[in-house]
Amino acid sequence: MENIKFTVKMLAALMKQTIAELAESAGIEPNHLQQVSTGRLKMSAYDLVQLSDYTGIDVHNIEY
Repeated sequence: MENIKFTVKMLAALMKQTIAELAESAGIEPNHLQQVSTGRLKMSAYDLVQLSDYTGIDVHNIEY
């Protein structure tokens, strides 16, 4: 799984959650993560770490 890149939408689907639910579970503002998923905002290092910690997916496998 080293070369697989996960988008926010893919992470939400993997966790069987909406993007808003994923955000809340990972400790990220839901509106912020929604905007990241649509490309309006860039993902921050904080977002990457929070998503990685919650999902167990290495930060290098999360698209930003």
